[in-house]
Amino acid sequence: MNSALWGNLCALSLGGADFIARFSSRGIGAANALLGMLLVGSTVLTLWAVFGGPPLVWRWDGAWLIALNGAATTAMTLLLYLGLARGPVSVVAPIVAAHPALVVAFAVAFGSRPTTVQWAAMAATIAGAAIVALAARAEEPAVTEPAKRGGLPLTILIAVASAFAYAALILAGQAAVPIYGEFQTLWLGRCCSVVALALIMAAGRKRPRLKRRWWPVLAAQGLLDAAGYLFLFAGSHGDNPEIAAVAGSAFGAVTTLLAWIVLRERIGFLQWCGIAIVFAGVVVLSLTQAQDAPAM
Repeated sequence: MNSALWGNLCALSLGGADFIARFSSRGIGAANALLGMLLVGSTVLTLWAVFGGPPLVWRWDGAWLIALNGAATTAMTLLLYLGLARGPVSVVAPIVAAHPALVVAFAVAFGSRPTTVQWAAMAATIAGAAIVALAARAEEPAVTEPAKRGGLPLTILIAVASAFAYAALILAGQAAVPIYGEFQTLWLGRCCSVVALALIMAAGRKRPRLKRRWWPVLAAQGLLDAAGYLFLFAGSHGDNPEIAAVAGSAFGAVTTLLAWIVLRERIGFLQWCGIAIVFAGVVVLSLTQAQDAPAM
């Protein structure tokens, strides 16, 4: 199977997992949905590590990167699930998908010098996310629930915060991969995510409430999420790994399209334009970065 097909499977898996998260987050709360997803994913990865995974590396010099990756993953996913539960998905998904622009911005802060093409793609991605948010804001009475606390502005703020956390987990993961490898970085990062979420729930005095009838949904969500990253890693080891990274970055488009098809979410012309601009910028950024950094 070539890199493009691996990348397409990655986008479908992650997009499907995020779409399912809308229902599980509304049904049992974002924190419980995330806990169930992480437990399923961590269990699957642990079984793989025990019964046939790649050789493991035990070093302490990069442990802080794993911990940061895990904490950022918890923050990102918790915010993402909260945003998806509030909706509309057609606003949240494109804004979160704009995170590659933030990755480039962080790299600039640490001395990287983006090319002209990367600068243009970063500007386009941010502009596209702004168009999505502003267009949705103009149509707020039609796309939001009037009684929902904070309305659409709070949903947009949650999505932006999730995008920043997404960028942080990618940067920490990319720095950890040369030390621990891709599988071990993902596995240990997920384990740290479970610990971070447990601490957050304990601090908020929230007891886990994973109702039995939701476990099939959480299992599908967790398996799709874990499979998405594994598909991406599989494509990264074949020919033309940048193609897998580019195709996989379209997971937000999959989530948005599922919301449009299944939930019949209204997406105006300007929102479609903004969505197209966001994902065009993401593709360009992913393509230009793939040659210099491992995909996460």
